[in-house]
Amino acid sequence: MLVGVHLFLTPHDWASLFPRDLKVYQAAIDAFAAGEDPYQQARHAHGLIFTAPPFVWELYRLAAHSGLAADLGSVLLAANAISVLALPVILSRLLLGPGLARIALGAGFFFIAFDGSGFFTALVINNGTPLYALIAAGLIPAAARGRWLGFHAAVALATAFKPFYAAFWIVPLLADGPWGGQLAASIAGLGVAAMTYLAPALLAPKLMSAWLHALTRQTLSEGLLGDNLLGAVSHQPGAHQQPGAAYEAQLAFSAVLLAAAFGLGRFDRARRIAALVLIAVLLNPRAMRYDLSMAAIPLLAVIAGILFSGRPGPMAQATWAIMLAWVMTAFSQNTTADGVLYASLTVAALLGAIAASYMTSAPPRDFS
Repeated sequence: MLVGVHLFLTPHDWASLFPRDLKVYQAAIDAFAAGEDPYQQARHAHGLIFTAPPFVWELYRLAAHSGLAADLGSVLLAANAISVLALPVILSRLLLGPGLARIALGAGFFFIAFDGSGFFTALVINNGTPLYALIAAGLIPAAARGRWLGFHAAVALATAFKPFYAAFWIVPLLADGPWGGQLAASIAGLGVAAMTYLAPALLAPKLMSAWLHALTRQTLSEGLLGDNLLGAVSHQPGAHQQPGAAYEAQLAFSAVLLAAAFGLGRFDRARRIAALVLIAVLLNPRAMRYDLSMAAIPLLAVIAGILFSGRPGPMAQATWAIMLAWVMTAFSQNTTADGVLYASLTVAALLGAIAASYMTSAPPRDFS
């Protein structure tokens, strides 16, 4: 974490990033209070505009005309702070194992991995971070007792905010083997989330059109495609001569991720869940660093377990954390090429772990 502070928390980062996304949400509240539409507003910090879907648009409209308007910023600040603290604690305990040492290790890796994604998450105050914390909290009863209701509810709420959170339903579907008893519940949760998009499409088509226009303008037209493979390939030299190459690369990457998800049968349950969470995050074609922070500890859990039939010891986990942090620090320069590195590490981790699980004769052990 000390290395991360030195590398990623320069005064420039503080000034430019804090609280970057919160300013957009506050501007939306101000627009509603003034009788304006935030979809039609001018740009805010870093050229960002309000691109939340109509369901969230309506929530902000209601908040603007209630007693919550003045306190929204403070609420989001508090929710973000709690979430940034809770995420590494929950994920480390579930995916790395018990003990304060593993929590400390997971927290350090959470903050420095993916080019300081944890620091970035703490600074920008994006509304996705509390949603990730709810999803992680829903994993606690799911991993310990097979009770997935809280997880389904968290993913449904998150999907209403951002469609690509729906990828997290791959976790209950495959955590206990193919379609492990959660197919009906996952379909029901997806149906509830889908209604938050279908209802405005039918009842307020102009609002839906305005959202799609704002989203398209922010992402496709201006090339703000995230810190992942899609964003990396789209910004490579000569990419404008092959406009479809970035989407083809992301499609191929997603296909590899989905294929890997069905090859986790010899993993112990905790590492299978870690791999599925990792896959769910990277399936988001527009993953930002505050998304990638959710993948840090699952990535460490998958890679650290490659040479073991069960959960590795803390020293092995620490060794892998140092190696991964060094690779990400040495080769990641906060450029658009970083997405290639992150995708490569993910594919190598998943395929290496799957291959290793079939090379050992020891049966998978359940450490949950």
